[in-house]
Amino acid sequence: AWLLVPGRAAAEDVWATNAGYRQSALKTCASAGADRTACRNFTGETLDRLFGIGDFCNPTRCMKAVEIEWEIRNAPEKWAVLGAAGDQAVLDKARELAATKAVVAMLKQADRGQIAIIMPGAAVASGRWGLRVPVSVSARVDHPEKSVYAKALSWLFAGTQDVVLYARR
Repeated sequence: AWLLVPGRAAAEDVWATNAGYRQSALKTCASAGADRTACRNFTGETLDRLFGIGDFCNPTRCMKAVEIEWEIRNAPEKWAVLGAAGDQAVLDKARELAATKAVVAMLKQADRGQIAIIMPGAAVASGRWGLRVPVSVSARVDHPEKSVYAKALSWLFAGTQDVVLYARR
């Protein structure tokens, strides 16, 4: 099963089933030259493949992170705001929800967007943030070699400022 269907499969199973595919996509992104299409498509393709959320890709292209960020932020009927990344209760709730739903952390600064998809699993201590943070996956278009898979959220975002978490309703 590729899609997370409530009551039929745990998110951990969906992530495990698709681990090779996602890691391969990140390797392609990390080795990207001038064409960063694999990096740009990563978030939309992952949300579609793992959770059946096809809102961010069409047959010709996937949205850029800044476009996805805008869509999620402006679709309260589809995405619930969990809160700021600097709040331990929000991080804990994000980890809890990631066991059954799509959960994202998004950075919004001017015209730059970066999105991490929260993975199910234990929290890890972040000395940089001073919090216990969930693990995540994300492709970096700006620095493909810094893309992350199953690493603390604090590996992707230097600080908690301007990082907000959302869960699919």
